[in-house]
Amino acid sequence: TVWVSQSILCAMSTSSSPTVLVATAFAAGAATALLAQSLLTKRPADRENAGAVVEGEDLSLFYGDETQLTTITDDRKFLPKDLYGSLVRDAVVCCLDTLLVRTNATTGQKECLLVERSTEPAKGLWWLPGGRLLKGETFFAAAIRKAQQETGLQHVKPIQVLGVWNTFFPYSHWDTAQSKGTQTVNPIVLVELQGDDVEVKLDATSENFKWVSLDPKLNPTADKYVLQALLRLRAWNPNY
Repeated sequence: TVWVSQSILCAMSTSSSPTVLVATAFAAGAATALLAQSLLTKRPADRENAGAVVEGEDLSLFYGDETQLTTITDDRKFLPKDLYGSLVRDAVVCCLDTLLVRTNATTGQKECLLVERSTEPAKGLWWLPGGRLLKGETFFAAAIRKAQQETGLQHVKPIQVLGVWNTFFPYSHWDTAQSKGTQTVNPIVLVELQGDDVEVKLDATSENFKWVSLDPKLNPTADKYVLQALLRLRAWNPNY
């Protein structure tokens, strides 16, 4: 576009015909408009909700041998109850959640899975499947594990990190008379269901499930955390 504009300006400077000058000026204006439109279309359409990480990047940085750093031992999977209860009450826990998406076989529309939580925090809320990030796990590895464990859906593929949220709850499953509530840092990973594996089998952390539209406008009563994930996905790719 810049080369075209320069050529037009050159033609204007070497011609004295009024008709040529008018036509050339019109062409120059059109070229400038196209350039401006091109620059504007590269800007995020929704800056307020933008922030998703580029697809395929899970934000892992390794300062040493990757295999060794991502080895997860059994004692990291199952912490003693007293220790974990103390962590929940007195420290910040990282919990990864998944925006698990399928394509509805009947309508052809994409939908995400919500589960009704059976325990605190957020008991009774329609939430995203997820849970504690284990030491040694990448965000993508945790997304696969939690999707499989909590929904029974085995053929899943992590796509991108939609964002990270800092959540504060007045109650937790590990409350005592002296200390209540918890705080969690929550990465949300977009995960796609692959193939025809559609039978959901919930674990004990959830009571019910439902598939809902990805359109935030069609989910006006969705929890604000779920809505944030939908808005972030829509900002990244309005046509997803």
